[in-house]
Amino acid sequence: MRFSIAVNAMWVAGYGSRLAAATCIGTQHVAWVLHHQSGSYCLPHIGSTSSSWLSDKKVTSFSRSAFTSFTNKIHKRHYAIGTDGDSDDDIMSDSEFENSVFFRRKMLEKDQLDSLRVNLYPGSNDDVIKKINEANSVQEVFDQIERCGDYPTAEHLSQAIVTLWDLQKVYGRYGYDCFMITKNEINQFLEKILNHPMFEKLSVCLEAVCEDLNNSSLSSMLLYLSKLGVSNHSPVMQKLTLVCMDRMDGFNLTALSRLSVYLRDQGVKAFFLQSKLLPLIASKLDDCLDADEFHMVSICFNSTKRLITRPLLKKYLVLVQKKLNEGFFEICDPRITLKVIKLLDYPEFSSRHKLLQPLMLCLGKNFHSLSVVQVMDLSNYFHSSREPLDVFHKICQYSINMISEAKISGGRPDILCLAPFTSLKMRNYFERLIVEQLEEKDFHEYIMVIFKALRYFKTSNPKLCDAFWIKSMKSVEEELKSIPHHFLGMKEMTRRKVYQRYMYFNNNLGGTYRNFALERTMSTLLMKDLETCCGFLPNKVASMAAFIIGYSSREGIPESVYEKVILCGPQFSIYDTMSISRGMQISLALNRKNLQRKLMQQITTICRMLDARTEEFLKMAKSLTEIINLTRGYLNRRGSPRTFTFDRIISAFSPHLDELNSRYIKEICLCLTTTLYLAPEILEAVSEYILKNKKYILTDTMEVVLTCFYCIGYTPKNVEQLLTICTNSFLQENHHMRGLSILQMCLAMNMYGYLPTEIIRSVFNLKFMDQLDEEIENCYSKATYPLRVRHMLMELNRAVCLDHPEENIPWFHEKYCEDFLETVPVPTSVFHSEVHQALAQLVGGPEVVRANVHTPYYYLLGVTVVKWLWSGPRDAAGPLQHMMFIMLQVCYQRPRHNNRPVDERKS
Repeated sequence: MRFSIAVNAMWVAGYGSRLAAATCIGTQHVAWVLHHQSGSYCLPHIGSTSSSWLSDKKVTSFSRSAFTSFTNKIHKRHYAIGTDGDSDDDIMSDSEFENSVFFRRKMLEKDQLDSLRVNLYPGSNDDVIKKINEANSVQEVFDQIERCGDYPTAEHLSQAIVTLWDLQKVYGRYGYDCFMITKNEINQFLEKILNHPMFEKLSVCLEAVCEDLNNSSLSSMLLYLSKLGVSNHSPVMQKLTLVCMDRMDGFNLTALSRLSVYLRDQGVKAFFLQSKLLPLIASKLDDCLDADEFHMVSICFNSTKRLITRPLLKKYLVLVQKKLNEGFFEICDPRITLKVIKLLDYPEFSSRHKLLQPLMLCLGKNFHSLSVVQVMDLSNYFHSSREPLDVFHKICQYSINMISEAKISGGRPDILCLAPFTSLKMRNYFERLIVEQLEEKDFHEYIMVIFKALRYFKTSNPKLCDAFWIKSMKSVEEELKSIPHHFLGMKEMTRRKVYQRYMYFNNNLGGTYRNFALERTMSTLLMKDLETCCGFLPNKVASMAAFIIGYSSREGIPESVYEKVILCGPQFSIYDTMSISRGMQISLALNRKNLQRKLMQQITTICRMLDARTEEFLKMAKSLTEIINLTRGYLNRRGSPRTFTFDRIISAFSPHLDELNSRYIKEICLCLTTTLYLAPEILEAVSEYILKNKKYILTDTMEVVLTCFYCIGYTPKNVEQLLTICTNSFLQENHHMRGLSILQMCLAMNMYGYLPTEIIRSVFNLKFMDQLDEEIENCYSKATYPLRVRHMLMELNRAVCLDHPEENIPWFHEKYCEDFLETVPVPTSVFHSEVHQALAQLVGGPEVVRANVHTPYYYLLGVTVVKWLWSGPRDAAGPLQHMMFIMLQVCYQRPRHNNRPVDERKS
């Protein structure tokens, strides 16, 4: 029986004409082959003499029904369970791409085919091994094993298994490169390999001779058989595992790294083997490691990071620091540095070191040597810390170059990954690219990437948003149908790619955009999932219940969901509490005007339960990440900043302020700005961090910090140095900032009396006004964003007119203020009226003291003394008159508007 899929990508990375032929034909005929799988056919002739050997290649197809007799003998393709901790749960961390298939299926330049093939026996003179290693198709591998008779050697079998996987890699990568081969098609390809009778022979023979394998080949067989989809319950995998356990103590780093990667995807039972594996890896840290050995150690630790202890992590960090000091990362392969960054960026580890920044700077120095995929990986890690600035600039420039090339050669979906590093003016181009990708059959692989692009550009195109969400939901359901066996929680985990991202699609919770079809359908599906075994897993309950709570009817949360949340509440993790809090935040926002009593009672009960969990978490918080997540969860469910719980949350920051980075600073400042909570120790630590790391901080981060100081009314100790740094950064980087951020930063700097002429001129000009108009026209939140921009521009215009009259900036908000005042009621109260009457009688009548007067720049003054009638000296005044002198002094001090000090010299 012949193997049917004779894809032209099934060649060896050879030399000379064969390599040239592979390069010529690689990306042109994959789809053609897939659509012509019945009957015999020839590959089209390539107009090159070097590729003529391929043009007459004939392949025999076979019928799927021919394998019916084998379906009961071997398992269907097995889908492993990931336990490596790289889940994409933390949507708020902007790490949506980390676990994406998009990054797992790496692009490869066509002149680097050699890296696709693995030779387990490079020094062997065995002709069979050489021919297997040079096989151009799956059928050639099977033919070589068939020629070995009934007793192929362990070397022949192991090399055949590895070559089968290598051929699949070429198939998938070249299919990806021409955007025609999807993950489902690769799975179908592997299904046909597993169901072929020759593969059954391979498995049976390998089981008989697996003890003859050397250690490196033994670990390779576990890894590659698993990747091909062979179930762990199959006899060959059970036998290999037993042999591996017996020999594990003698494994070298190569074997250990392959074994650790295999165990990473094998579910809970893998932890027992990993616990035995980890001490062996740790013992290698004492050796003098070369570049390859250090790379393999990093691979091992990445695969077992959930079991790494603090002493072991500290030992590894010492090794990394030593290599940093030696300049190792400036000359090593970028893959090694990226692997180290991936490990150290793990949330449990990121708070225990300060190595990410120097490691990323090393990559910045060698940026020219990074491949497309490595740049995308680097951009992903950059989002977790939002520094250093140099790397940001290089990724931005790289994005510009990529887009320029794509405009000439045609759109490429991988560019969507770089959307957050491009100008907002590229919105229309990316929207067209997204529309094209919606029609592709591999759309499912780009859900996370497109979501990231749409959220960054904040598109105001509802039709595009509707198409994206409906297509996402359908593609996820199609993927679930294509998988024959579902492990526990797989449906929820797959659907979470859609429903959890929908909850974080935009920051306007007033219902600016909603897709009711998705909300209804997904709520129904999640309700059904909650009735299965997933309803007993606290983290699954939290994720699914958050969506149902957020988009349930105003009549109340379904009783079954409410009861499960209360039941599982004591077992919720920090992330679970944040998920549930987000659901309640959405529910309260969508039902702001008509909140039913039942819903309010349910939300109140859940809030109390989550507050109790928060108090427990605060007692054992280990990192700044945990405290920030607790803070966000508390504020999402509208927790009051005037409670002992919030005081304890803020106090919990103090021991962890040495873990600050730009990402944490942004999160902390947004929380303090929202609550107007004065925390001098935290604010000083933030200010000091910016002073010490001024070379690496983005201007956006500085704007968030200054806006926080402005809203709270806080002046740091080294305010002059801070303002100088912010000014220099603003003048260099303001082209990367949004209009509203520029206005807020300028207004905050003006509060400290520090607004240089260059900054004023950069704002009050026609170019910037056009930028604001463009942003308002294209913004996604028409209900709020234009109003915020207009009001902030008015406040800055007023501040510059009062504080910097020498700049001759005109006051051009007279009409705006008049219209605005018509929509704002004058604040009145009984106390205010009584005070006004008493002052009028004391001073000389209502014509002397006026209430609620607007100044020429439209500040509202509660009480204004028009004329002072007391003609005697101040010392001769009675108690009441003396009190009036004090009140006059207060009236002529700088007024305050919305709790912010302002200048109104004409008041």
